[in-house]
Amino acid sequence: MSVEWTRDLALEHEELDHEHALLFARLDAVSALLDTGAPAEIEQAVAALADALVSHLAAEEALMEEAHYPERGRHKSAHELFVADFLRMRAELREEGPTPFVASWLRIRIPEWLRFHIRVNDAPLAAHLARPHPGPQPRPQPRPQPRPQPDDLRPRKRRRRRDGGRPA
Repeated sequence: MSVEWTRDLALEHEELDHEHALLFARLDAVSALLDTGAPAEIEQAVAALADALVSHLAAEEALMEEAHYPERGRHKSAHELFVADFLRMRAELREEGPTPFVASWLRIRIPEWLRFHIRVNDAPLAAHLARPHPGPQPRPQPRPQPRPQPDDLRPRKRRRRRDGGRPA
């Protein structure tokens, strides 16, 4: 299975498309190293992939929050489940090296998950982001109170009522 980003994954959202293409480029680099690279080189490439993934997922989650995306909870849960699985694969890579399990993850599982996630989760997000959304509403400012004038600061004399202050 190819680990390349293809045009059919384009969401017509410049930031998301750029980051997705970068993730596939990192996967391609890791895949090439699986055949010829030393374990330390593979670990370094997987670390770069992990950094790119974490950065991308955080950027997506920030976009969802800013746009008040209604499916952001479900979308974030998908990220969390994937990251947990990715960390298990990375632990095996560190402990046992590039095993067939690790190679399968990097060549098949991650690209499949990314394609699925882009089509099922990110495409609706991109559509939501493309729609106009009202920005945050400005908070009403309190009306400024008039500044006291020097005459207003003097104590006022009480006026006597003409009727002597007695109730009628």
